[in-house]
Amino acid sequence: MSFNKIIITGPESSGKSTLADALGQHLELPVVGEYAVEYLRNTNGEYTYEDIKEIALGQYQREMEALKEYGPPIICDTSMLVLKIWSEVRFGRVDNFIIDCLENCKGDFFLLCKPDIEWTPGPFRENPSDRDQLFERYVNFLAFYDCNWGLIEGEKRLKLALGLLRDIEWNGKNAL
Repeated sequence: MSFNKIIITGPESSGKSTLADALGQHLELPVVGEYAVEYLRNTNGEYTYEDIKEIALGQYQREMEALKEYGPPIICDTSMLVLKIWSEVRFGRVDNFIIDCLENCKGDFFLLCKPDIEWTPGPFRENPSDRDQLFERYVNFLAFYDCNWGLIEGEKRLKLALGLLRDIEWNGKNAL
């Protein structure tokens, strides 16, 4: 594959972790977990604007370590895009580190999970009723910045993701 990272992204409770794990297993690729879960577990779910940058730094470090150890591609069970939208919604601003990371994502492929599955509560989930509005933010960003991405929806998410990855690999263009 010609991507540095296969990034699973989208609103909370849209199947990102399940898809990341299934793709990693199927493609025999390393999966970089979501650092925010570990970070928030250590803060009992409390966080500030400054914590979002710390989470971004931790996520970035994990991704860079995985790329160094395994080489590309790796699968990421979150993205700086999640952190960007989270920070915008919660604090009305985004740290430049997150923005800089997003400006350097041309070698990545995003799989955007649509929130068309039932929302399930989790210890750090906050947005059960506005997932569709958040989803539109993801679509707008990916389209505006001409990112390589594909839409994941419905019940057969792994099959759809594998098809999109195969198509982008062969066609070398946006899989949507």
